[in-house]
Amino acid sequence: RYVLAVAGGKGGVGKSTTAVNLALTLAAMGERVGLLDCDINAPDVPHMLGMQVKRGPAQATLRPQASLRPMSEALVAPARRRRPHERYGVEMMSVGMEIPERLPPRVTSRLQVSTLLRNLVFEVNWSARILILDAPPGTGEELQTIAGELPLSGALLVTTPQDLAQMDAERTLTLLAEHNVPVAGMVKNMASLTCPHCSQDIDMYASSARLGDAGVPIIGAIPFDVVLSSAADRGVPLVLSDPRGPIAYEFARIGAYVRRWIAERASVQV
Repeated sequence: RYVLAVAGGKGGVGKSTTAVNLALTLAAMGERVGLLDCDINAPDVPHMLGMQVKRGPAQATLRPQASLRPMSEALVAPARRRRPHERYGVEMMSVGMEIPERLPPRVTSRLQVSTLLRNLVFEVNWSARILILDAPPGTGEELQTIAGELPLSGALLVTTPQDLAQMDAERTLTLLAEHNVPVAGMVKNMASLTCPHCSQDIDMYASSARLGDAGVPIIGAIPFDVVLSSAADRGVPLVLSDPRGPIAYEFARIGAYVRRWIAERASVQV
C-alpha cells in the first residue's frame, strides 16, 4: 500500500478539497483508494462527501481514551478490524464520522492524537492500494504523528501562489525532510481567476518562488472558481458534478502524475 499525505502550511489553502477530489480522480482511473481525514479538530471530509453526522446530545463528543485501545497492545487480526466507510467508490475514515458536526472532539494530548491516528491507519481493514491522508494545517501534533509514526510513502504540498502561504508550507517541507518523507510536488490552488467578460486569466496573488527554489515541482494549478467550494458544501465534489470541466481536467493531470510517481518509486524499490 502507498500512503500519501496531502499537506501544506496555512489553513484555507484547499488541502481537503485537493485530497477529496484527488481521491475520486484516482478511483475513476481504476485505483483502489482510501481517504483518511487526519484533521482531528476540524474534520471536514465527511461533509464534503455528503456524509454529515446529524446533531446529537452535547455529551456525544469523541473521547479517544474510552473508544480506542492503546497501540501498545497486540494488533487486532485483519478479519476482526472494522471496515472503513465508503462513498463514491472511495474508502473513508474520519473523526467527523464519530461526532455531530457542531461538537468539538475531546482530544487534548499528543498521546491521544498518536493513538487515534495510528488506530485509524493500522486497525482499519483498508483494501485500498493508495491511502490518501488529508493533513491539518501547520506543523502541530497531528502532522508530527503523520510524518514520524505513520508509514508515509510521500507527500503533496497544497498552497496558494502567495508568498506567505508558501513560507508556511516551507515549514511543513522541513518537517517532512527531517523524517525523510519525499515530496512528489506541489499543487497551486486558487492560482488564477478567469474573467467572465473577456475570458482572460487574472492572477489572484503575486507568485512566490519559495517552494520552487527548494526543488518542489508544480504538478497542478487549480483556478479559483466558486463552483469548487459550493460543490464541496453540497457534498458532491466538483470532479463528479462537472467531470468534463477545466478543474476536473486539472485533477486528472495531477492524478496521472501521482500514479507515475508511485510507479517510478515502486520500480526503484523492486
